[in-house]
This record gives sequence, structure tokens and C-alpha cells, in this order.
Amino acid sequence: MAANFLSSNSPYTFVWHDQAGQAIPAQTAQVKASVSTAGLTINIPADTIVSEPVILLNSAAQSNKSQNIINIGQNSQVQIIEYLMSDDNGSNNIVGTDINCATGVQLKHCVLQHASQNSSIAQQSTTHIYQATDSKVTSNIFSFGGGLSRIELVIKLQGANAQCEASCLAYTIDSETQNVLLQIDHEHEYCTSKSISRGILKGKSITDFIGRVMVHPGAKKTSADLQIKNLLCSPTAQATNKPELEIYNDDVRCSHGSTTGQLDTQALFYMRSRGIDEQTAISMLIAGFVQPVIDCCTIPMIAEYIRNIIAER
Repeated sequence: MAANFLSSNSPYTFVWHDQAGQAIPAQTAQVKASVSTAGLTINIPADTIVSEPVILLNSAAQSNKSQNIINIGQNSQVQIIEYLMSDDNGSNNIVGTDINCATGVQLKHCVLQHASQNSSIAQQSTTHIYQATDSKVTSNIFSFGGGLSRIELVIKLQGANAQCEASCLAYTIDSETQNVLLQIDHEHEYCTSKSISRGILKGKSITDFIGRVMVHPGAKKTSADLQIKNLLCSPTAQATNKPELEIYNDDVRCSHGSTTGQLDTQALFYMRSRGIDEQTAISMLIAGFVQPVIDCCTIPMIAEYIRNIIAER
């Protein structure tokens, strides 16, 4: 799976971690990485533009457990992909990552959890992103496969005019269970956040999404929006949405919404009446449902990869 997506012959910057503490490569001109059995430490200097994505491979082949730290210097521009992969029976991947964004940083970030269709695989990822003044973060979560996965993304807006956009997609089939927690903390004034989530559920799968926006005291002129939508493609699938707003300031503009529904039978009937077979029609409706999340992905190679996964499911 990883070999097709992330080839060692590609132009991307690789940092690999498993329990043996491997790195490919350990150093590049712009990305300074140190690797141990405990995890990765990556430092990116100020005023640096890393043109290709930095890809962190986290392999569960040896029941990987790692804690990573990424420091991005002032006014730098970086793309970071956290890729959790597993194909092995009974494998377990537990990854924690702290990303520190200095003033003026522009970060494009993605957590990609992609495991084989295997009920014995468990993957867990916890990412904390800390944003200083005038920083801008676009973050995406994509989760597919495995038996049980839990993806947590916590974004803390700690400086004036910090901005973040977060999107999530969980696509479950058979008996898969996927839990997603998105939390955005507005800790400073004049910050904005926008987040959307989409869930597609088939078979007896389960998705639990918690979206939490907290506006702290003193975070005046906050603007925040949180939207969650699920599409149930099976009568036995279960989706739980928990949108939460905690506001401790009255000078804000915040909104949230949550919906769960089934495939549009009228749209499906219309497409069938025009000669489109049922499976193709369902695939087209699913593709349209997830398109807003894919549109939020600012890393082209990931967006194309996600389209291919959805088409195969």
C-alpha cells in the first residue's frame, strides 16, 4: 500500500519511524530531522519554503509507538503529511505529534490513516498544532480501513489573527469503527476557524465524531464555524455526532450544525431512469457528498489519492 503511494524514488522528503527508529533520510538541506526509538524531532528554520511535502511514515508493523515534535520557524511555508499505515494482523500504531507554528507560518497539514480491511488492526493518532500570531493552518483528516481507529486533532490559536481551516472524512465499511475528535481552542482575540466533517458509513460500521470549539475568556472578535454531516448507506450503520460550542466571551460570531441522513432516493431514481446503473449512481452521489472535504485539501497528491480510495470503496 505505502509502496504505491510513497516511493523512495519520488521527490518528496521522507522521515520514517517505526519501533526500530529508522529515518529516510535523516537530514536534508531544509528539514533537519533526528530519529530515535521514542520518535522524531524535526526543525525547520525561519523564512524557509519547503516546496514538496514532508511525509512522516508511521508503520504499525512492529506495534509502533512514537511521539514526534515539529518546530516551524517564523514566516516559513511547509506541507506535512502524517501517514499511519498498517497491513499486518494484530498491529497497533500509536502516534503523537506536536507542531509548533511560529509567527507568520503557513502550514498545510494532513493526517492520513489508511489500513487494510482487517478487524484486528488498531491505529491511534493525536496531533496538537500551536499557532502564533498571523499564522495560517489548513489541516485535513482522512481515515480508512482497519478495525478500530481514533484520530484526534487539537488546534490552539494562541496569537492575534491566527487562522485555521480543518476538514475531516471518515469512510467506514463492514464492521469498522472510527472515532474522530476535532478541537479548536480560540485563546487569543481576532482569530478565525472553520471546520467541516463528512462521514460515509456502510455495513455495520460505526463512526463517532466529536467537534468542539472553545472560545476562551479574552478571545474577542472570534469567528468560528463547525459543520458535521454523515451519509448512512446501510440500515445497520451507526453515526454519532457531537458538535460542541463553549463560549466564554460575548463579542464573538460562532455557529455549528449537524445532520445525518440516507442516500437521496429521488436523486437515485432520477439517475437510474437516465440509464445509470445503481452502483454507479450510488458512487456518484457519494463522490458529490465528500467533494467539499476534498476541496478543502490543499495538498494535490493527497486529494488525488483520496479520490482513488473512494472510487475503490
